[in-house]
Amino acid sequence: MFGALTGVHVLVLIAFLALDVVALVQVWRDRRRSDAIKITWTIVILFVPVIGVLGWAVNWVLGKAADRLNRGSSA
Repeated sequence: MFGALTGVHVLVLIAFLALDVVALVQVWRDRRRSDAIKITWTIVILFVPVIGVLGWAVNWVLGKAADRLNRGSSA
């Protein structure tokens, strides 16, 4: 079953696992989000790994941009 795995396959798998871990750590460190949102993102990231991490990353980047815009307009 795993006999066809090459070094490149293993590196890609490790990269995806690292991205999952980074995403999960960031989700749970975010103090602005409720526990329900954190649990939802955790489920999405774990059960739909590639799309879940990409969705979280887009959401995170857009959230950071919105925060900067809100800080800039309130000054």
